[in-house]
Amino acid sequence: MNERERIVNRDLSLLDEAHYGGRIARAEYRARRRNVLSVLRDSHGITARNVLAPPVRAADGPPGDEMLPVLLGAGRSSRTWLMVFAAGALVCAVLLGLLFFAA
Repeated sequence: MNERERIVNRDLSLLDEAHYGGRIARAEYRARRRNVLSVLRDSHGITARNVLAPPVRAADGPPGDEMLPVLLGAGRSSRTWLMVFAAGALVCAVLLGLLFFAA
């Protein structure tokens, strides 16, 4: 942590104490917090971060998040969903018919 971040952390701690102690109102706390955090922003208005790169997996390793869309059926066309709905409606109609005619 660099010196600028230490100063911001100290200022945020002081603001927290003042807010939770009831010495400043919520709106004033938020405005002051925005001002303190604006120090950490770079010239383009983007907050500086330590970005973690996603882990690289080996080609023979276990599948990661790539399998989740496949299992959930992502990418299915609307025609496939229409067929699934029609099949479900047909099954329901057959079951209702059997229920009413069996009684």
